[in-house]
Amino acid sequence: MTMNEISYILIGQCRDGIWYGRLRRRQVGSPASVEFDWAWVMAREERYGDVAGFFHTHPRGLATPSERDLRTMRAWVSCFGKPLLCLIDSGDRLSAYLFQTDEDDGRPVARVERFPRNAIVAVE
Repeated sequence: MTMNEISYILIGQCRDGIWYGRLRRRQVGSPASVEFDWAWVMAREERYGDVAGFFHTHPRGLATPSERDLRTMRAWVSCFGKPLLCLIDSGDRLSAYLFQTDEDDGRPVARVERFPRNAIVAVE
């Protein structure tokens, strides 16, 4: 695993508490920060309405949302007016948190798996 944070945008949908998606638009940041291609995210959501969340790594940290992650996820949930997933890969563990409101701290998702070709399935 690289020591710089990596991010992707999760494109997909949720049906009956099961999230299906694929990671798109890989970005590489610094050891403690990474930015998403926010202009692409906005355009994608406006055109298709299928942004389901965001994935990023914590190369030197825990697989839990940081304060910056909380602020970022709350802002995106407020912007889109829908629940979103925050996926965090700490190197030895992939975790997912469901954000439903702009005041949410993120509820851990029961199970999340990453499959070949950047496919993601998460079960609330």
